[in-house]
Amino acid sequence: MKSFIKKHLSKLLVGLVAILALWVVILVTPINGYLSLSGIYNLPIPEEAATYSIDPEKGYYLEKMSEGVYFVSSHSHNTMFIEAKESVIVIDALPSLGEKYLNAIRTVTDKPVNHIIYSHNHNDHIGAAHIFGDNIEIIAHDITAQKLAHAKDPNRPIPTITFENDTILKIGGRTIELAYYGAAHSPGNIAIYLPDEKVLCVIDIAFPKWVPVHEFAVAEDLEAYFGIYEKILAYDFTHFVGGHAHLGSYQDIVDQRNYVFDIKKSAAEVFATVDFAGLGEKAAGIPNQYVGVNFGLNKMACDCEKKVVDKWGEKLAGVDVFTRSHCLKMIFNEATE
Repeated sequence: MKSFIKKHLSKLLVGLVAILALWVVILVTPINGYLSLSGIYNLPIPEEAATYSIDPEKGYYLEKMSEGVYFVSSHSHNTMFIEAKESVIVIDALPSLGEKYLNAIRTVTDKPVNHIIYSHNHNDHIGAAHIFGDNIEIIAHDITAQKLAHAKDPNRPIPTITFENDTILKIGGRTIELAYYGAAHSPGNIAIYLPDEKVLCVIDIAFPKWVPVHEFAVAEDLEAYFGIYEKILAYDFTHFVGGHAHLGSYQDIVDQRNYVFDIKKSAAEVFATVDFAGLGEKAAGIPNQYVGVNFGLNKMACDCEKKVVDKWGEKLAGVDVFTRSHCLKMIFNEATE
């Protein structure tokens, strides 16, 4: 063995250097980014969370939830529409679908779209509202209307009918309940419920079979965000439309609630162990104190993340991608609340 090593030492060293050089190239060049996109660094996606198969010629996925009530999805966003007696009621207007939204509706009915209900004001959900023309009623919360009046975006027409708290719509034989539970995701973000069909739509809160994206989907009010799960689960529904990920069930929302509350608990436990006096003494010896602060925050986020990923990594997709951002947001919240 020794003689073999001596004989081939130079070749072994060259090979080792080549491997190290390749690894450095992968780490510091765009190659690493492309490898990350391939998913090789990530946990496998649970089978039931696999993305919808979308016909590229159609550009959308369509599923019937109840008689005359349809779920429609692009690759990144989803929403729903409702066929009434003489017209169609749409929820939001996704730029990721655009005119394909109309195509999806036309596969079901040739009735005109007479009403749009805005879930909230964000462009990624209502930025294609202009495709429905000017002769249409647009229903939204007062806050959403105020935000859109300020935005002056021709692609997001200002609502024509608004409400402050709760309201019930009766349109063409359909009953639609609208409710506002605070700025959980964004001020003006509403719950849309069809009691007869047991379909609930609340956008950008729960992501069925996946986890929320960055920082609880950039939730503006964490107290309202955690509080809204109780409100959602008080509804009697069999189908849940969340704006992203999959068409959900009641159990999917239970799972999502349990996941986010596990993050809240884990962040609180990690934060409670921090010796801030000791950290202050250590930081005093660091020339750039922000480096120390950043290290400490990320260490806490990593400790918080590990507990959650160990429990949920095989149950929800994306746990290993966004849990750390949720943990970091909760740790900031623990430090300031």
